[in-house]
Amino acid sequence: MPDDHGVDDRLGVLLAKDEIRDMAMRYALAVDDHDIDTVVGLFTCDGIFDVSGEIARGHAEIRDSFVASMGRFHTMLHTPEIHLVTIDSSDTAHGRATGHAELAFRDTLMLTAYRYADRYARVAGHWRFAERRVRFMYAVPAESMNTSFRTRQRIRWPQTRHRDADYPESAPTWTTFRDNR
Repeated sequence: MPDDHGVDDRLGVLLAKDEIRDMAMRYALAVDDHDIDTVVGLFTCDGIFDVSGEIARGHAEIRDSFVASMGRFHTMLHTPEIHLVTIDSSDTAHGRATGHAELAFRDTLMLTAYRYADRYARVAGHWRFAERRVRFMYAVPAESMNTSFRTRQRIRWPQTRHRDADYPESAPTWTTFRDNR
């Protein structure tokens, strides 16, 4: 009789990846809906949320971080895109996710492209974010997209100094393609 243990393991991995991707979609919808309780509940109790180095740890700090963001941006539209998930064990995983967002700040429409680096943990049978680190390729007012996109200083949040984008120029491979010609 063939051993079906391998099939069960592969099915478990597929189900875990699907549950994690569903969780990430619930997160995007909850952020857009300003559903703070759902957002916070998608993190482990000791979870970390890191926005370009500004770190919130635990539910109370994560709540404060999102309340501040939701208070700053009136209307939000996050569009998740690619989501790669690697299952490390039955209760841990890690992943990368990309997306775009439009954010209304007073009379300015901000356009962003972002990447998440995530760690996930299964807690009481449900997948949660143990760590979610977001970095930006750009965050610019819509009217200046055409001029700002050609420069490395593509992080232009309202009422802040312009700064270099988090990626892709910081990637170790950014210039190595030239070495392989």
